[in-house]
Amino acid sequence: MIKQILKEFERSNKTIFLDDFIKIAHQDEKSGYYTTKKPIGKDGDFITAPEVSQIFGEIIAIKIIEKINQFNVTQFNLIELGPGRGSLMIDIVRVLDNFLDKNIFNYSLYFHEINKFYINKLKTIFPDSQIKDEFSDYRDQYTIFIANEFFDALPIRQITKKNDIFFETAVKITKKNKLEFSYVEPRKESLEYINSNISLANNEVYEFSPETNMIFEKIIKIMLQNKGYFLLIDYGYYLSPKISTLQSLKDNKKTNILDNPGDQDITYHVDFDNFKNILLKKNILSHRIVSQAKFLFENGIKERTQVLIDSNPSKNEELNQQLELLTNDKFMGKLFKVLEIDI
Repeated sequence: MIKQILKEFERSNKTIFLDDFIKIAHQDEKSGYYTTKKPIGKDGDFITAPEVSQIFGEIIAIKIIEKINQFNVTQFNLIELGPGRGSLMIDIVRVLDNFLDKNIFNYSLYFHEINKFYINKLKTIFPDSQIKDEFSDYRDQYTIFIANEFFDALPIRQITKKNDIFFETAVKITKKNKLEFSYVEPRKESLEYINSNISLANNEVYEFSPETNMIFEKIIKIMLQNKGYFLLIDYGYYLSPKISTLQSLKDNKKTNILDNPGDQDITYHVDFDNFKNILLKKNILSHRIVSQAKFLFENGIKERTQVLIDSNPSKNEELNQQLELLTNDKFMGKLFKVLEIDI
């Protein structure tokens, strides 16, 4: 179905640029991977940190409590981008409801989700929440944004330099009905972005996402209006490696990126340096980027794990395995980065 949509797009637009391809494969309303499949979990194509352990969400909840106490906040918006099945928010809300006096504290819960199955589940679990399409119309109050593995699924563009000439990555459909990568003359706005932001040598690749930048800037604008805290967690790098980080996953295994569009996750490493540069241009200095391991250890994951082990000695091995997956450099600890923003 997605391939037919791509054919029609190619007929109308002549070129299927990489971000067009990813947007159609992921977001097509009737056949897109993130709109119509169930990708998360052991029975899906990948496992996120909240699926690994409840402790991940509990640590974030404690961080939220720390922030609202720090700024004397009693009413706030709590907004999650790409919540999926709601695993992270289930753990967060459980802690918030246990530790916050409902007579004093009140929060409005919002989700940004496009998956029809997950939307129905979220409405059942959190009947008082709102599912949003646009980044607007929140209550005018302190606002907390959480984005765990959200930005790595948005469409990206790739520019490469060969023999001192720039090319943009595209996808073409061959006469044999196969998908292939092609390298074409860049769009004007892609060239302008590259020339304004980075220098490329021959055979280097730069990845960037206009959609990511647009969403990020909208969030920052809302935070500037309302004040707030933004916790962004994703796998990525501090500085662009200037190589292609594009990959795809199916059944928790790497696959060919052009196989089965709409039926597998297409992803890449998020550019945290890009976020930092946007913040600096806006003179927002209260932010930091650290590894997931550092963030979790600083906020008590080891101590929380020990408390759970003391309460459930039979789960000692299981809980320590979860801790390893979340914090060890061989797994999620170093690859995943955390961006914290206070405004």
